[in-house]
Amino acid sequence: MTKSAAPFGVIMAGGRGTRFWPLSTSAKPKQFLDLLPGGTMLQLTADRLAEVCGRDNIIVVAGREHGDLVLEQMPWLDAENLLLEPVGRNTAPCIGWAASVLAERGHGDSTMLVMASDHRIHPVEEFVRTARVAVLAADDGYLVTMGITPGHPATGYGYLEKGAEVSKGVFRVKSFREKPDPDTARRFLEAGSYLWNSGMFVWRVSGILKALAEHMPVLLEGLSGIGGCIRPDRDTFGALPAVSVDVGVMEKADNVVVVPASFQWSDIGDWPGARDAGVSRGETIVVDSENTLVYDATGRLTVIMGLKNVSVVCTDTATLVMADSCAQKLREVSERIRISEC
Repeated sequence: MTKSAAPFGVIMAGGRGTRFWPLSTSAKPKQFLDLLPGGTMLQLTADRLAEVCGRDNIIVVAGREHGDLVLEQMPWLDAENLLLEPVGRNTAPCIGWAASVLAERGHGDSTMLVMASDHRIHPVEEFVRTARVAVLAADDGYLVTMGITPGHPATGYGYLEKGAEVSKGVFRVKSFREKPDPDTARRFLEAGSYLWNSGMFVWRVSGILKALAEHMPVLLEGLSGIGGCIRPDRDTFGALPAVSVDVGVMEKADNVVVVPASFQWSDIGDWPGARDAGVSRGETIVVDSENTLVYDATGRLTVIMGLKNVSVVCTDTATLVMADSCAQKLREVSERIRISEC
């Protein structure tokens, strides 16, 4: 295929950030917080993506209740490039909808680069290099994912198995693997052929729509009822199947490849992950303690003594003291609080 014009960048910004309570709330989820230097997670993602696509080619998909917040943090974003979900339906509907909108606007032969709004990636120069390799692979008709070389036997990430090299820096994906147990994660690390599944994708707009037609025809039919609409009604959008693009398409398609990333990556999915990414705030004294995170938005002194693998998060309205082993359960607490406030 001939090389496409500048790709479009699609930012998925609809997450609720429930594992980042009490800092992340339904009114202001994690992607809108300034956890890292240089801006909010959304702003850092947009700046990084603009290096590949340019600002005019960026599209944001967010929850309807956060539209004003997106435009406040990205005042340069064209309102027509802000797609607002009335209800969250996972990544396949989100991505399929964005692709449908681009196709309706006459960009069916363009490439789209899809990424979440809340990942930590550095350095930016290496992200740009990896993305450009992925774009070239997408121009050749592949569905491309970016894979991360594991730095430790993580059990919180999905994995993919790298196969034969099809072009320089681009490899077939032999299989996708769900989040493994510790022993399996260690085997994956030792094998050297497994990568973390980053959830960042590159493909032609026409390519992903063709894949949806083959593997998720019900979704594509539902999207046809939305067309190029950027503010769909709740009933129509809510009827779309809630399936991830990994399960719905990538694990079924036979033209999937991976570009191993040359950058450092973290999805900062919970407070222990935030600690590993260097997130912290406030004045802290730590005595005889290991692997602790303190994020104090109140300006008070926090003292940690004799603790290990603990996160302490303080805001004006709540305080969280949590063992790292409970990180995945925090979403249950966040949901209970949300329901009680309704």
